[in-house]
Amino acid sequence: MRILLILLALVAAPAWAEWVAMGETADIVAYIDPATIKKDGNLRRIWQLHELKQRDKDGTMSKRALVEYDCKEERQKVLSLSSHSEPWVGGKVLGSGSITSEWQYIAPNTTAAAILKIVCAK
Repeated sequence: MRILLILLALVAAPAWAEWVAMGETADIVAYIDPATIKKDGNLRRIWQLHELKQRDKDGTMSKRALVEYDCKEERQKVLSLSSHSEPWVGGKVLGSGSITSEWQYIAPNTTAAAILKIVCAK
């Protein structure tokens, strides 16, 4: 049993190490996983994580999203989103699903602008 726990810890550890902090507001800390960047012409997809500093009214402490960036038009949209009851997408999944959000233009000097710069450099 002890060996199994050690193996599980070793397998899980690299997944946590891939998240890179990109910005912070009064409410959240935003992370990306650069290893998940997928390129398709001017478009990039990447997994993002938002750690909430306080539990929201629905009990959410973290959210993971697949976000698509348009490098040419400098805009983004969310493709998939899940909310979780504990930090680092732990605990219960409180909601999840595919989303076809509208494109949102990215304002300069924001966390989204910093992410756009990184993903579009790939």
